Amino acid sequence: MGGLQVNLDSPLPADVPIGAGTALFVAGTCFDPERRITRLTLLVDGEPQAVLAHGMPRLDYFRALAQDASSAEDPRLHSYRSGFWGLALIREAPPSGHVELLLQASFASGPDATEPLGRIPVADQPEPIRVELPPAEGPLVAICLATYNPPLELFRRQVESIRAQTHANWVCLISDDCSRPGHFQAIQELVAADRRFVVSRSPRRLGFYLNFERALALAPPDASLIALCDQDDYWYPEKLEVLLGALGDSQLVYSDARIVDQAGGPIASTYWSVRRNNHRDLASLLVANSVTGAASLFRRRVLEHALPFPPAQFAHFHDHWIALVALALGGIEFVQRPLYDYVQHGHAALGHAQANQIFTLRQRLARLSIDSRERVRAYRGRYFVDLARLMVFASILDMRCGDEMSPRQQRELRDFIRLERSWPAMARLGLRAIRELIGAPETLGAEWALFQSLVWRRMLSMSATDSPRRRLRLDAVPPVDLAPNPARREVPDLEGPRLLWEKTAPLELAVSDEAPRRLNILIPTIDLEHFFGGYIAKLNLAARLAQRGARVRLVTVDPVGPLPRGWKSRVEAYGGLRGFFDQVEVALGREAAPLEVSRSDGFIASTWWTAHVAQAAVTELGLGGFAYLIQEYEPMTFPMGSFAALAAQSYTFPHLALFSSELLRDYFRRHEIGVYADGGGGGHQLAVAFQNAITPISAPAPDQLTARTTRRLLFYARPEPHAARNMFELGLLALQRAVAEGTFRDGWALAGIGSVGPRRRVRLGAGVELELLPRSGQDEYARVLAEHDIGLALMYTPHPSLVPLEMACAGMLTVTNTFENKTAEALASISTNLIAAPPTVEGVVRALAQAADGVGDVERRVRGSQVAWSRDWADSFGPELLAQVESYLAR
Repeated sequence: MGGLQVNLDSPLPADVPIGAGTALFVAGTCFDPERRITRLTLLVDGEPQAVLAHGMPRLDYFRALAQDASSAEDPRLHSYRSGFWGLALIREAPPSGHVELLLQASFASGPDATEPLGRIPVADQPEPIRVELPPAEGPLVAICLATYNPPLELFRRQVESIRAQTHANWVCLISDDCSRPGHFQAIQELVAADRRFVVSRSPRRLGFYLNFERALALAPPDASLIALCDQDDYWYPEKLEVLLGALGDSQLVYSDARIVDQAGGPIASTYWSVRRNNHRDLASLLVANSVTGAASLFRRRVLEHALPFPPAQFAHFHDHWIALVALALGGIEFVQRPLYDYVQHGHAALGHAQANQIFTLRQRLARLSIDSRERVRAYRGRYFVDLARLMVFASILDMRCGDEMSPRQQRELRDFIRLERSWPAMARLGLRAIRELIGAPETLGAEWALFQSLVWRRMLSMSATDSPRRRLRLDAVPPVDLAPNPARREVPDLEGPRLLWEKTAPLELAVSDEAPRRLNILIPTIDLEHFFGGYIAKLNLAARLAQRGARVRLVTVDPVGPLPRGWKSRVEAYGGLRGFFDQVEVALGREAAPLEVSRSDGFIASTWWTAHVAQAAVTELGLGGFAYLIQEYEPMTFPMGSFAALAAQSYTFPHLALFSSELLRDYFRRHEIGVYADGGGGGHQLAVAFQNAITPISAPAPDQLTARTTRRLLFYARPEPHAARNMFELGLLALQRAVAEGTFRDGWALAGIGSVGPRRRVRLGAGVELELLPRSGQDEYARVLAEHDIGLALMYTPHPSLVPLEMACAGMLTVTNTFENKTAEALASISTNLIAAPPTVEGVVRALAQAADGVGDVERRVRGSQVAWSRDWADSFGPELLAQVESYLAR
C-alpha cells in the first residue's frame, strides 16, 4: 500500500476566526510505506511553513500498524518514526473564506508528496449590540458577564452589586452559555426591569473561554472601556470608579480581591497570599498569568487586538490572553486593595488555591524519586498542554502586536517562540527557572516545568532510533487530550486511580438549541484487534435504530488509538454491518470534545464505565435515564476491588436494561440486581432480553464428517488478562490431563483460537501440541469452525457465551461450563451438541472424554447443529425491542 499516510491526533477546528492573525497547533503522524521522509512542511493557503518536529517516535501508531516487517501497510517499519507537530500561522483571512491546510513531505529522492489536512471555514464574530441609555457622567463601560447555570442567589447578589456602582455610566452584556431553561428564565427575570442589562443566549454550549469571547464581541461600539464580570462574585460599590481613576495612560488596570466561600465567609484577605505580583514583565506574564479577569478594566484598543481569541484547541484562559495583549500595547496598572469578593467553590474554573500553588525546591527534588514512566508522562504533558499552548499565544501576539511592543518585549517574546530551535533561548529559560526556584515565587515555578518539558523534547529527538528499543520510555507521544477542561486538571497522580478516574470522567457536552436530537450509543473505543461479539452487538443496535429513522451516533469514551487505512471497510465486513457508516455518525468523545448534544438527546451505555458516563450526561441534561446494553455481569470481570465496586454501582442508575440473553436476565432477577433491585416487582417493565446473533455456520454434511481421518479439537483460548473469565488456564490444564489419560493422542490435532497474540505452539505432553492460531476475519473463523469435531469454550459468568453456540452450530460436540442458572439443562435446550461441565479441571476432563466418545455419532452432531438461537441481527433487535428503547429514551 503506497502513498503518504497522514493521521491527525486531534481534529482541526470546525471553523476558525482569524482577525489580524491566528495560529493552529497541528499534530499527528505521517509516513510513506516505501520512502523515508527527510522534511515535512505545512502549506497554509500555499505558504510553506516548517513543522516544529517530525520523525518523532510513535510507539502507539507503530503497534497499531506494523510491529514487524510482515505488515502489508508498513513493510519498512516507517510508521515508528512518523510523529510530527507544528504551528500553522494564518496571517489574514483568505478571500475564499476557507483556510486550506496541507502537509508536504520531501524525500531523499523522487518528487514531493502532498496530503490535504483540512479546508477550514473562516468564522465570523457576533455583531456588537447597540444600546440606547439615558445620559450619565463619565465614559461608558461595557461590563461583559458570562453565565452558565449560575447559583441563583449568588447571581442575584452580583447583579445588585453592579446596580450599586458609583460610576453609573455602564451597560452589562450577559452572554448565557446555553444554561438550563429554568436558569435562563431566572436570569432574564432578574434583570428584566433594568434596560442597562442586555441578555443574549448562545445557541450552543461554548465553555467559559469562548463564552467570554462572545460577551466581549457584543460590547457596543461607543463603549470606550471594558470590564469582565464573573457570575457569582460580589463587586464593591466603588469598583468601577476606583479602576477608572487608576487606569492613567495604561491599557489595563486590575485590583486585588478578598477570597470568600459561597456563604461569604473570608478565606484570604488578598489574592496574593503566596505569589509576588509581577504584571510588568512580559516573559513572566506569558508563562504564569497574574491578572484576574473579574478584577480588570481595559481600553477598547485592547479589545480590538484581543478579538478573536486564539482557537480553543487548548485549555486557554481569557484573562491571560487579554493581559498579554494589554501589556504588549502599553502597560498594566494594579490597585493594591480588594475591590470585590472572589467566591471560591467547586465550580470555579481556576480557584485561588490552584492559582497560588507552588512547590518548594525540596518538594521538586522529591518528585524525582517517583516512577520514571510517571515523570516522562508529566514532562510530555507539560510540553503539549503547556508549552505548545503558550507558543500559540506567543505567535498570535507577535502577529497582532509585535510592531507595537518595546524592543525588550519583542526580544522576550521571540525568544520564547524560538525555544524549539534555539539552545541559547532554552538556556535563558533555564536561568529564569533557577531564579524562580531560589527567589521569591512569582511564576509558581512555571519556567522550571517548561524547561523540563524542553529537556524531554530534546532527549526524545536525540534518542530516537529507526525501531523501538526495549525499555524506551520516551516514545509514546503526543498526549491525546490537548485541551483538558479545568476539572481534568484534578486527575490523580497515581496510575491506578488515574485509570479509574479517566474511564468514568464525564464527557464534556456542548448543549445546543440548534442541534438535532440524536441517540448516542457510548462505546469504549474503536479497536479492531479486540473487535469481538460484544462490539458487533453494539454496532448492530446502532444500525437497527438508524434504519427506523433515528439519528444515531456512536460515541467513544476512551481514547481512540491510530486506525489503519480501510478500518471502516473491515468493520462493515462483520455480520449485519454493511453500509454502517452511511447510516451512523461517529464521534470521538475524548479527542473531539466538547460533544454537541441537544437537550433531548438519548444515551445508550454498553459497558459499566460507559454507564457512569451516560449517567453524568443524563443528569447534566435533566433526563430521566439511559438504556443499558448489558452483555455480562461485569463485576465478575475484575478482582474484588474498586473496579468491581463501580461496575456494580452502574446497575443502580435509572436505566432500561437490554440483556443479551435470557440466562443473563434471570441471573439479575435471581440476585435482585439493577432493575430487579426492588424484588423484581417493576423489573419486567424496564428489562428486555435479546440474543446476540451468532455467526451463521452450516454444519458439514454427514458423509463429510464420516470421511474424516484426522479428528480436530478447537479450544477458545484467550490467555490475555482481560479475558480471564474464559478460564484459559483451567481449560489448558484440563487438556493436559485429558492427553495424559489418552483421550487425545494418535489421529487428533488440537488448535486454539481467540488470542490476539501471534501464532505459537504449546506442549501438552505425550508428544501432543496445541497450536494457537492468529486472529482471523469472520468468514475465516466460520471456515475454521466447520473443520473441527470437538469444541472447548469456557465462560465463568452467567452468559452462555457465543463461541460454544457457534461451535455447536458447526456440528462440533462442544464442552462448556455451568454457572448457577446456566445449567446443563438450560444449555441442552439451546443445542444437544453442548456438553456442560462444572467449572473444575476434573469436570472438564470428564466432559472432554464424553465428547471424544461421541464424536462418531454423526446424526447427533448434525441434529445438534440446529441451535435454538438467533442467527440474524434483524431478529435479535426486532421492532418491539427497538420501539421499547425509543419510547424509554423519549421520556
